[in-house]
Amino acid sequence: MAALDITIVVFYLASVASLGIYFSRRQKSTEDYFLAGRNVPGWIVSFSFLGTICGSATFIGHPGTVFHENMYLIPAHVAPLVVMLFLARYIVRFYRHNVRMTSYEYLEKRFGFLARGYGALTFLVSRAMDVSVTYYFLALATAFLTGWDVIKVILILGIITIIYTLVGGIQAVVWTDVIQAIFLVGGGLLCVGLILFGSNISPEEIIDNAWTAGKFNIDRWQWDETENNQWLFIVGSIVVWLQAFFCSQNNVQRYLLARSDREAEKGATMGVAACLPVWFLFMLIGALLWSYYQFSAELVPAEVMNVKDRILPYFIKTQFPIGLKGIILAALIAAAMSSLDSDLNAMATVVVNDFSLRLSPKLSDSQQLLVGKFSVIFLGLVSIALAIQWVQIGSASLVEFALTLMVVFTGGILGLFGLGMLVRWATAVGANLGIISCVVFTAWAILTQISFPPGGTPILDLGRFNCSLSFWLIGVLGHLILLVVGMAASWFFPDSSNQSLTPSK
Repeated sequence: MAALDITIVVFYLASVASLGIYFSRRQKSTEDYFLAGRNVPGWIVSFSFLGTICGSATFIGHPGTVFHENMYLIPAHVAPLVVMLFLARYIVRFYRHNVRMTSYEYLEKRFGFLARGYGALTFLVSRAMDVSVTYYFLALATAFLTGWDVIKVILILGIITIIYTLVGGIQAVVWTDVIQAIFLVGGGLLCVGLILFGSNISPEEIIDNAWTAGKFNIDRWQWDETENNQWLFIVGSIVVWLQAFFCSQNNVQRYLLARSDREAEKGATMGVAACLPVWFLFMLIGALLWSYYQFSAELVPAEVMNVKDRILPYFIKTQFPIGLKGIILAALIAAAMSSLDSDLNAMATVVVNDFSLRLSPKLSDSQQLLVGKFSVIFLGLVSIALAIQWVQIGSASLVEFALTLMVVFTGGILGLFGLGMLVRWATAVGANLGIISCVVFTAWAILTQISFPPGGTPILDLGRFNCSLSFWLIGVLGHLILLVVGMAASWFFPDSSNQSLTPSK
């Protein structure tokens, strides 16, 4: 990396930090810090959804996946738009009129504090895991481009993200999401332009070669409950995005930010819809890169070819001119930070609203704000520590790894929300027994498959009773088990005083 490239990256990071300082002057209450006074324009909400959903997995993972295989992930990436088109008409308005700050307030109204605490805890665990994975893969790509140490990159970028999220609150998060989304799309277009017009090979030849080689194909249609396949991807993706848009605080919080119900609905739908062309853009980069290197006389090193998610950083490192490298690295950092800052702020909101304020209702507004800021620091540092652990473990594919974590660590929360909103006779006893059943099943399924170090004996070795199901299927079944057990237990243990609270159009 030349001095000019480093200067561009430093300027970008300084600009983001400055935004945090600027918006800190508008914070007069916890509602300002966590909900921006419920006065954010709908188009900002759209950019915030786009910037949050399309992170480093999009920038690095999709090109690597298509380069080595094909566009088999396209059907799974259509699912979020379908899910949002349905939910926007019901769930967005429901949350705006029935909760103060978090989606988990609903669970207490329906089933009591134990359900609320469980929902909030699964969110904190799953988001901390996701943030750590984002830190890790951002650091891998940055270290590869710059030659810097991976752990040092995790620490530097992690601390910068914590600082501007801490200082600026949700307003800094959503406004920087606009900048970060523009950087993400601009970086992708720069890559496509350089691949198509940066060599002696015509754009038509590069595209035709990729098409002929099957890089635009969608395969894996063979069903197998033990291996990831198209059916599991589709079902798993629907469940993931239902859970994300239906229950997850980082998205529900965006519904609450908008200045009106209509702007919240339009902002969420348009933001998710915009993700589809962005995902395809980065999948296209992978297909074109494969074709580009088929025509090129350059021999790609084995350490690049053997790691799925390293091909785009390699192309940037070797083919981009001075100056453009810095812009692309800033775009990569932006793609990751747009997810990181949102999650940190949402996790802090949950700590304050679902635990601290619930357990100590007499906390003043200034004390709540202090707890929230401390939570940003603490949870950010926990995520950084987890990211450093991933350096020791590694992963063959960023996209599948990140999506698998999302499926498994949601703890059946979609089943819990579904039980509350769809089953009118569901009771607190039924919900609690459903939670216990889901936790036991998920623990058995994970512990009898995972081993440390990898390749050794499972953590819990039960011989022929070890689980062999795909992690995607495990995640889906967790939600289903909680729902079914909760329904059955509620039938056997009815509660005449139980009151249902369901969304309506």
